Amino acid sequence: MLEMSAFTYSTPGRGTVLDDVTFVAATSTITAIVGRSGSGGSTLVAALAGAVPPGARIRGSATLNGTRIDGATPDELSGVALWISDTALPGGTVAESLRSWLGDLSAAEELGLQDDLARRFSSLPIDMRLRLHCATLMAQDMSAPPALILVDRVLGAADAATRTRFCSLLSGLARAGSTILWAEHDLDAVWEHAHQVVELIDGRVVTAVRPQEWQPSSLPEPTLLTLARALSLPPKDCRTPLYAREALEEYRITLPLFPTRTHHGTAPTGTGTVISATAVGLSGPGIELRPGETLGIIELDGRPEALARRLVSQLPGGDMVPSQLPPTLRLGAAARAWEHRHHLNMGSVMSRLPMLQARTLLADLSPGEFAAFRHALAEEVETPLWLPHPQAGLDPRERHALAEDLRRRPAGTRLITSRDVELLVRACHRLIIIRDGRVVGDGSPGAVADLLPMAPLVSRAVGSTRYLRLTDVLESTRTEVPV
Repeated sequence: MLEMSAFTYSTPGRGTVLDDVTFVAATSTITAIVGRSGSGGSTLVAALAGAVPPGARIRGSATLNGTRIDGATPDELSGVALWISDTALPGGTVAESLRSWLGDLSAAEELGLQDDLARRFSSLPIDMRLRLHCATLMAQDMSAPPALILVDRVLGAADAATRTRFCSLLSGLARAGSTILWAEHDLDAVWEHAHQVVELIDGRVVTAVRPQEWQPSSLPEPTLLTLARALSLPPKDCRTPLYAREALEEYRITLPLFPTRTHHGTAPTGTGTVISATAVGLSGPGIELRPGETLGIIELDGRPEALARRLVSQLPGGDMVPSQLPPTLRLGAAARAWEHRHHLNMGSVMSRLPMLQARTLLADLSPGEFAAFRHALAEEVETPLWLPHPQAGLDPRERHALAEDLRRRPAGTRLITSRDVELLVRACHRLIIIRDGRVVGDGSPGAVADLLPMAPLVSRAVGSTRYLRLTDVLESTRTEVPV
């Protein structure tokens, strides 16, 4: 059991980050820490892991099974606590770590890492890092699991299958006796797997309750919670898509055969640029790219990044919003280089980031701050842009806003590559589905729904790929529920 009592944390540069944090996380349970970017969830997890910067001050206490752990060093915690975070990954190669954790490389193919064994973590694509975290959990002794597992927002950019695997491993360790503290932005995963939700606002606890009792103060509701309210179902009966579907049958609720679609963000019409398949290394029909359209690319048997790079290079002025930049580069210098490259007014990027300083090193930005910087780069560019994993680092409210912006008013053609099916069906006017080097699907998310690598959450909950988004259900039932 983890007991937090009046835990307060401050640093010279940021002042008080956590203020009087008090709650209890029971043994064999998962406690989720949620909140907006900057609310203090990651800081809390890192502080308990002993990752405390020089000059930081801690007051109050954190007690694990009767022993104080606040102020302990990582070495002192090594036999007690396991820290799962991108920043906690070691500096070697994938192969070295798999051998260290699991003894050999036999799990590489199972984890989808067989082609990346020689990569160092710093060069591993962001969507693949969760596979390494799965390996870390797989290495734990279920007969004597860590007393405390600390998880810091690792689901963000991964594919649905790897997310499901990670959550299943985490739940298994909780059942085996670990106390798990999980800072997370994926509220749908929290809703399904957590036993307690602790919401932070500006470093203070505003609620600590069971998921079915949670009423978010600063965040949108989890999808299935809103679905339950919209259809007058008990929230506890809608914790998973399977439970929600069974509840619909039990309460004899039937949705219309064809959902009522919202009219916001309809696809732009008119003629675009048709790029031949052979020009981008494919066979079959060409791909049309239209001005003002958000186009998602899904490759069912590979990675779509190479295709996106070739597509955007075929368009005049096409460019990529970077997902990685030199950590020693200063924010202002990176912004000025982008403004010069795309003929934007000097200072326009930083004007959208009033909370950030131009002299800040990119290495010092939080994931949420770097995500905000990437979106500021794309805001006014009217030429085609490729956005890899645009949702990475965003909190739930920011993700909703991103999807709305991409559907309603992109300044120019936007190509999206992401393993997050939920984002793709919400944000994209059209999806291109590739298999075996050929376009096998090209149309609206609804038109290609049966080709998606995994059905969206709402589709699984209601048992039909005709319903892709929560708004489809809300509009069809004429229920006014704020999302």
